[in-house]
Amino acid sequence: MLALASQPLLSIGDTAMIGRLGVEPLAARAVGAAIVGGIYWIFTFLSFGTTSLVGHYYGARDLRGCGETYLNAVFVAVLGGVAVACGGLLFAPLLYRLMGAGANIINAGVPYFRIYIAGAPFTFIFFASIGFFRGIQDTRTPMIIAFLIAGIHLLLDYSLIYGNFGFPGLGLVGAAIAAWVAQFLGAAICVGIFFFSGSMAAYRSTQWRVSIARLRPLFRIGTDLAIRTGALRGSLVFATSCAARMGPSILSAHEIAFQLFLLCSDIIDGLAVAGQALVAKYLGSGQRDKAYDIGKTLIGCGVVAGLLFTILFLTTQEVIAGFFTNSPEVKLLLGAGIILLLSLLQPLNGTVFVLDGLLIGARDTRFLMWAMLIGALGIFVPISWMSLHWGWGLTGIWAGVGALMFWRLLTLLYRFFSQKWLPGYE
Repeated sequence: MLALASQPLLSIGDTAMIGRLGVEPLAARAVGAAIVGGIYWIFTFLSFGTTSLVGHYYGARDLRGCGETYLNAVFVAVLGGVAVACGGLLFAPLLYRLMGAGANIINAGVPYFRIYIAGAPFTFIFFASIGFFRGIQDTRTPMIIAFLIAGIHLLLDYSLIYGNFGFPGLGLVGAAIAAWVAQFLGAAICVGIFFFSGSMAAYRSTQWRVSIARLRPLFRIGTDLAIRTGALRGSLVFATSCAARMGPSILSAHEIAFQLFLLCSDIIDGLAVAGQALVAKYLGSGQRDKAYDIGKTLIGCGVVAGLLFTILFLTTQEVIAGFFTNSPEVKLLLGAGIILLLSLLQPLNGTVFVLDGLLIGARDTRFLMWAMLIGALGIFVPISWMSLHWGWGLTGIWAGVGALMFWRLLTLLYRFFSQKWLPGYE
């Protein structure tokens, strides 16, 4: 959970420093971050898929299989990262125009985006590496690396954006350079640990080669998770576009609520990652009962974690609104039920997140893909559209979020208790 918490904290710090440069740099960063975030979300299958596959081999005591899976995941990461980087460098102005950015935002944002996206191969290698470490039940190493890289990133931000510690003040371009360096260091540290650490020797007892047999399950899981994630991300972008058409105040309130939602999901995902790694290990070693039992324990933990966020949000509504905005209109929107609705969703969200991770660990990704497609495109998107055209406003959009999460809760609970995700189910 701590490792995942470093990401939203880094995002908040990065945004705050760029925000002091003015409205246009912040807007340029926001557009670039939205594009990068959409791409990177899809490629998180390198982390989740690698965790599941490596965890199964680890449970079966096949350490060579763990190493070969990681090396093949790195191959996919490099290939995909180079393709994304080349596409980003070539089509950066077009992507900004498609996002509706004006000329000034495009001029400020394109250099930032091109430098940032050039680090895609390093980020994808980092994703695969984190999946490998989690799969072999080593969560401490990725936690330490995540906080180290986040700290370096923020320090470089402060140095290169404003020109501190003898560095030139490069503004938004400085923020992009800081991100690129952090991405490079993250990948270099992970690969260095694998190839040069004595503790990794058993996993290195394999030849470097691309194996179709190792790639096939990664591609299957990756395809399922990419479609699932794409459906979710697309529905969220659609909801944001609906909020934007309702006015700037409603969009601002929606963005604040969405950032709070992401903060909770990223932190509670720590439980999901633990469940994913443990379930993969137990199923790899043939311990079906333990996998099922850990799932029941995780459901309880998810509910408790969600309740803690519910209490936190309900008791600090005014403080939260005041931290993010000085606008009376935005504060009124948040206080008119949005934070309350967000708060009440948290126990439900906690259960959904941990079950999602558990089923990924069991490689039940095809079910997750179809469930998300139906929920995101069949429930959330229509409710968002009706909220815009039928006058339901922001409350309607967040009711749609609640409907999506309730659908996911029902389908995930059914899948878990039916035990259809367990190997050998009849």
